[in-house]
Amino acid sequence: MRKLFNRHGWWAVHAIRMVVAGVATLAIVYAFGLPVELSAVISAIAVTQSNIGSSLGKAFEQGAGSVLGGAVAVIVALALKPDDPSSTALALALALAPLSVLTAFSVGFLIAPITATVVLLGSPGFEVGAEILAVERLLGVALGCVVGLVTGALVLPARASRLVVLKAARVVGLLGAQLRAMAPGDDTGRDALAARASEIRRGLSELEIHATEAARERRLAIGRTPDPERALRALRRVRHDVDMLRRAARGAGDDMLTGPLADPWRRAANGAAGALAHIEALLLGRPIAGPIVPLEPIVRDYRAALDEMRQQGLTSAMPTPDLARLFGTKFALRQLARDLADLDTVAQDLAAPRRGQRP
Repeated sequence: MRKLFNRHGWWAVHAIRMVVAGVATLAIVYAFGLPVELSAVISAIAVTQSNIGSSLGKAFEQGAGSVLGGAVAVIVALALKPDDPSSTALALALALAPLSVLTAFSVGFLIAPITATVVLLGSPGFEVGAEILAVERLLGVALGCVVGLVTGALVLPARASRLVVLKAARVVGLLGAQLRAMAPGDDTGRDALAARASEIRRGLSELEIHATEAARERRLAIGRTPDPERALRALRRVRHDVDMLRRAARGAGDDMLTGPLADPWRRAANGAAGALAHIEALLLGRPIAGPIVPLEPIVRDYRAALDEMRQQGLTSAMPTPDLARLFGTKFALRQLARDLADLDTVAQDLAAPRRGQRP
């Protein structure tokens, strides 16, 4: 049950946030006697919902977009004073046109067209008094945004610092799977390896976004993640090493790494994958058995096997591209061993707040 909650507990967290935001907004509206239940509650729910799978920074963006949408709708309403279907349709078109264009440039404006529609079409109609209703609905939008933002900040907040850890763990797991697939004897094709490499790049792009927000949180003393951008840099280096190995070791198939190099290369790939699994477990808070296994001895075995091949004259007849791959693999393994050690240190710093330790 605990494992199920850890995996899917965000459902409950999301439900709690939505209920708190909606009910709290409605209570404030009733307490002050404001006739803006619809616009206020919808705005609060929209801002709170924008925090799903993202950070509080996204909620702020949506809140700003919602207020902008309401302001544009108020300006149009005050200018046209719509009181019939034709003028209302014209007002709606004039409000939606610029806001819809803005949504293509920033995710923060996705809620703006919806807010404008609520302000323009929410009952009662503008025949009651365009100026009064416009101001009341804009007030409702602003109230809902404030409650949604406060809810996101105080009720089980989804901070970017936490998302950095989760996304980093995801990328680490993908890198480990990529290394296992590159070991001799694995039947993973080159197309599948290239597709997984693309997935890793997408994960790093998402991590970059979260790291930027987490750095902002860190400056504001909201998040507890120690230097999230350092984690991004460490993962980029490891990904570069893995890409070098993928191009070198699998560039011409498995034939070039048979014989004396097959066993040390297999142990190196699986050893690096095991180290990444250790780091992934550390980031996710799973039980880990002892410190990470160092990769340097396995890398030395590969280097020794390559030197032996050269001494026996086995490399003299090899084409230059194959030789470049053999020695490129040696260089990439040496770099990977160093970068994995650094990534392990970064992961320990990232995981320290979750484990109740000092970062």
